[in-house]
Amino acid sequence: MTTFRADIEAANDNDTRRRWRIALIVLSVLLLVGTVTYIKVRNYLFEGLPDLPTKEVMWELNLQPNSTLLDSDGRIIGHRGPHVGRPMKLDELPKHLPAAFLAIEDERFYEHAGIDRKAILRALFENTKSGRTVQGGSTLTQQLVKNMLLTSDRNYKRKFQEMWLAYEMEATLTKPEILELYLNRIPLGLQTFGVEAASQQYFGKSASEVTLAEAALLAALPKAPSKYDPTRNFEGAWERAKLVLQNMHANNMISITQMSEAETNPPVIQDRIVMALDPDQVGHFFDYADKRAKELVGSDVKDLVITTTLDPVLQVAAQESLIKILDRSGKNRNVEDGAVVLIENNSGAIRAMAGGRSYADSKFNRATQAQRQPGSSFKVFVYAAALEKGFTPGTPRNDRRVVIGPDNWAPENYTKRYRGPMTIAEALKHSINTIAAQVGAEIGPSEVIKLAKRFGIRSPLKNTYSLALGTSEVNLLELTSAYTVFANGGLRRQSYFITEIRNTAGDVLYKRKERTPERVYAKAYSDQMVEMMSETIRTGTARGAQMGSREVAGKTGTSQDYIDGWFVGFSADFTAGVWMGNNDNSSMWKVTGGLLPADVWKEFMLKVHQDRKKTPLLIRADTPEDAENRRRMDFYAGLTQTLEEERNLAAGIPIRTTGRPFEETQNTPPGSSAGE
Repeated sequence: MTTFRADIEAANDNDTRRRWRIALIVLSVLLLVGTVTYIKVRNYLFEGLPDLPTKEVMWELNLQPNSTLLDSDGRIIGHRGPHVGRPMKLDELPKHLPAAFLAIEDERFYEHAGIDRKAILRALFENTKSGRTVQGGSTLTQQLVKNMLLTSDRNYKRKFQEMWLAYEMEATLTKPEILELYLNRIPLGLQTFGVEAASQQYFGKSASEVTLAEAALLAALPKAPSKYDPTRNFEGAWERAKLVLQNMHANNMISITQMSEAETNPPVIQDRIVMALDPDQVGHFFDYADKRAKELVGSDVKDLVITTTLDPVLQVAAQESLIKILDRSGKNRNVEDGAVVLIENNSGAIRAMAGGRSYADSKFNRATQAQRQPGSSFKVFVYAAALEKGFTPGTPRNDRRVVIGPDNWAPENYTKRYRGPMTIAEALKHSINTIAAQVGAEIGPSEVIKLAKRFGIRSPLKNTYSLALGTSEVNLLELTSAYTVFANGGLRRQSYFITEIRNTAGDVLYKRKERTPERVYAKAYSDQMVEMMSETIRTGTARGAQMGSREVAGKTGTSQDYIDGWFVGFSADFTAGVWMGNNDNSSMWKVTGGLLPADVWKEFMLKVHQDRKKTPLLIRADTPEDAENRRRMDFYAGLTQTLEEERNLAAGIPIRTTGRPFEETQNTPPGSSAGE
């Protein structure tokens, strides 16, 4: 009996041990499976989890680059990228503004640590009851984390990461810091981020000035910025804004009277902000200014507010003048495009820049990026250098066939004719190639290059004799800027177009310092050049640019085979340059600088000088030397005219006394010479 009982007990012990072994095995398996599952789930949930950045970095995080362009008076003339307002401190905002967001988005904000369990349970209950998502449980901190650090994917992984980072953010930042960051970075529609930018966009004023009703409307937007866009769905947005007001009252943030007053006085949404300029009118200049601004402050700066020298009225006038002449004569003359630049003489400020007929059709800026042969418009530098070498406006030279240099270069005139003896003033006025070539060869191309560089030409210039006829390529902006030296009596003022750069926080990143103009040319020589260039408009190749009794001066230019047409001229106040041609470098139909480019210049400059006082180009005080030069110039001018009339009469050509310049009315086919 005893043995039997011992056997039973032994069997029970064995069975117990076996069950324990099985239990341990099962437990081990479960533990192993649980561990593996935990590791895999944890790896899955934490995969791609970003680190919480520092507070300073959070303000810049995920902020897309944006630039705002201001004119010379500080008005907005262009904007690119999202709208991001100046960061606002909580104490700068009316108390009802943050309260409105808390009432509708996170009424228990100051009670939780990043995750509101009560709100989650309440949302779960309401969503289960309705069978669809009708309520969210995300806290304001979670929304901030999602918008700044995570994707908008709707899955458990993103939700877990959102909650995890919300906890971290609450441990890193104070509640006021989180609320401040939220109010400045929350998306509020129209590519607008933060209450300041949204207030400016919708109400035309700072967030520091919003009323209770306006604050409620802003707080209504985060749930669905596109759906509740008040510019397109004001009724829907206002209905949700009323819910905001009701929540504010329920949370003792406002009184019943305040709620009623706000509900009966809905905010007025301003018309969408209209830029002072159409993007097509300012596009080329915007590209130019934006690129330069990033060079000045660095490309890592996300938001730029660029104050420029642009005058929107003159900018529109430049574009309209170019388009008007192209529409009128472009098709008949085979001219498809052009560019215009306007510089204020006494400051160097660029007041207008039309980089082409249409920015929408082509982003290429023909005022700054197009390198073209300036033709005879470059001759002014030849004669300016010659004056420094002892020439005077009355210095005579013979217009005849010449062969220059070891390569036997034989320049030809635009008309294929020669006029005989004349002064260099007459040669400039009529744009005589042979004399410009002779003078350039006498003083040497290197001297011309030195002077052109002093005047501000930055493009490479070839040290060849043909340089005198403008065969080295330049761009319109630098050529126009160089002409301002003549308008300023030999002083060079660096042309500029940016006066200040800030970020949206208002921090000054760059401010232009006033610069003393540099004397690069003697005033006496400059005055002589101005007189010669004035005569070019009065009686020479640029008669089409005359502006009545207003004194102006300038020079035409036409490159080989009519590929480029130029006119650059100035008054006492402004210097303007015009280029016209085809984008594929094909020839225009007999368009010289004195034709369509001069027409655009005149059309534009008449608008520029509307209601402006007529200021003389020079203060003239004749000296004996001036009188002698004038007598010499008059003698050769008369001699040239007499010889020309006799030659024409002998050939049976009637004497022309009116109309376009003689050189520009000949039916001479395009030849191998540069210039008119």
